[in-house]
Amino acid sequence: MSDVTLMSDKRNAQFLSRIFVIGLLQGICLLILVGRMYYLQIVQGNYYHLLAEGNRVATRALLPSRGELCDRHGVPFAQNTTTFRLVFLMDKRDKVEKTLEALSKLIVFSDEEKEEALKSTRKKRGLDAVILKENLTWAEVSTIELHGADLPGISVEVGGVRTYPEKSVGAHVLGYVAAPSEEEQEGDEALAIPGMKVGKNGLEKHFEKRLRGVPGYSAFEVNARRKVVRELDQKPSAPGQTIRLTLDGNLQAYVQETLEAHPSAAAVVMDLRNGDILALASTPSFDPNLFPQGISHKEWNKLRDNVYVPLTNKALSGRYPPGSTIKPLVALAALHAGVINANTTVHCPGYMYVGTHKFHCICKEGHGPVNVSQALARSCDVFFYEVGKKVGIDRLAAVYQDFGLGSGGLPDFPYQKRGLVPTKAWKQEKKGEKWTVSDTVQASIGQGYMLATPLELAIVIARLVGGTRLMPRLEGIHGMLFPQMDYKREHLDLVLGGMGDAANMLGGTAFRWRILDPGYEMGGKTGTSQVRRITRQQRALGQTRTYHLPWKYREHGLFMAYAPVHDPRYVVAVLIEHAGSSGPAVQVARDILLEAQLMEKEAEL
Repeated sequence: MSDVTLMSDKRNAQFLSRIFVIGLLQGICLLILVGRMYYLQIVQGNYYHLLAEGNRVATRALLPSRGELCDRHGVPFAQNTTTFRLVFLMDKRDKVEKTLEALSKLIVFSDEEKEEALKSTRKKRGLDAVILKENLTWAEVSTIELHGADLPGISVEVGGVRTYPEKSVGAHVLGYVAAPSEEEQEGDEALAIPGMKVGKNGLEKHFEKRLRGVPGYSAFEVNARRKVVRELDQKPSAPGQTIRLTLDGNLQAYVQETLEAHPSAAAVVMDLRNGDILALASTPSFDPNLFPQGISHKEWNKLRDNVYVPLTNKALSGRYPPGSTIKPLVALAALHAGVINANTTVHCPGYMYVGTHKFHCICKEGHGPVNVSQALARSCDVFFYEVGKKVGIDRLAAVYQDFGLGSGGLPDFPYQKRGLVPTKAWKQEKKGEKWTVSDTVQASIGQGYMLATPLELAIVIARLVGGTRLMPRLEGIHGMLFPQMDYKREHLDLVLGGMGDAANMLGGTAFRWRILDPGYEMGGKTGTSQVRRITRQQRALGQTRTYHLPWKYREHGLFMAYAPVHDPRYVVAVLIEHAGSSGPAVQVARDILLEAQLMEKEAEL
């Protein structure tokens, strides 16, 4: 075999070897490609199908209608009013500046509104619309519809705005809605829906989850440039619940109007049969309609800087020394402990000493010998100083707490505060000091460290009168059964007898302002709480009242009462800030209790 032939065979072998390697590589590449195609289309097919659909389909959330808040008769306190709003559809975002410029020539659309709209469109993702303006007038709607061709992306939608038809009546307990903050939106995607409003205070916040409803959506087919091609599907939103409250709209309005005669006051009215809160008012009030569309800086500053704090719900979050309204509980604690009985008397010379400190009585000349009924009717401080010392702070505090003081009254209600029932342990922890006899003496007349809210005082009088562990409520239609309290009926009746005498017996602290209509009489306990201590020099000059002082230094006036005396149905607690005495509070409570009974009688006819 020649060398040429050998060379040729060798080349052929190398060529075939190369072809085999190339073919093998091509085969491996083909297998990899087929495997990858299998993985993408079969194994991961659903995933990439969803991605493709996500690029082809876009959704827009639909705002749910907020549920209504109604009074016990079904009359709306908070409802939704149909309105027109101007929105910009985000599939036309590339034309937003031109559109806004054209819009400002047709309707009142300020530079500030325009700048805010541009900011919103830059931040917005997806197809959610940007609300440009709410509460459009019919003239504005007509103008926009007429020039629709020149306003790409602009649409007029029918929406709802939260309104409060009774305005300031019940504002503190109802609360208000406003746009959610950025912090709130971070924890709840639904709150990012344009136009969404959330409860910021009161019942609007307390019932937020039930009132809000469930958002729906619209699904759209879009092209590669995110332009809407057609609507594919729509799921309507589910409206929020309508909640019927225990409040009586007519009585609430009457209480609010009655309180407005005073710069700053609060009142709570309850039904003894079931714990229903029939009215809960604080004054001065405010108009919650200012908030849903965004309150102006001017209006907000006006409310914030008002010395009478109109935004504070004084009935639930105002904490005041209860003063002499605590005395029925001191009497009951003493009777329950066996420290006194119906015939026990204490001599009142007009003062009492604890060490070198002189504690004065409401009556400078003294009441002389008084029993428990007389002490309650005349509000004799010395009687309760002496009795309180014998009972001791531990037993007093236990009874105070048993009757609802320090509880707040409404679990989980927004911005509610609890009163304070001081104890030995509390003083040691908070003040770093030991409890003294003087502390007990002051706690026996509702002063010192003691604090209570008007709602807590309403619970106190309700439990005293009913003898049950009544709990207040703002919602509910079924009757309530409350457990009996562990106090003898004869002791409760003795205390109530003294309270009845306070309003209906000559010499009683509320006798001057009693209910004169037969069958409608009330019983109750007056109270004043000091804001500023009366000095020895002032007492020497006979200045034991605070009428002459500037408003903020006068005593608070309190009164807790029930009616009718012969068959109690209603209880009320009234606070008049810096009234100077309890008289104004008694007058307000008298008018409220009489009106409640007259309304009941009229409803029966």
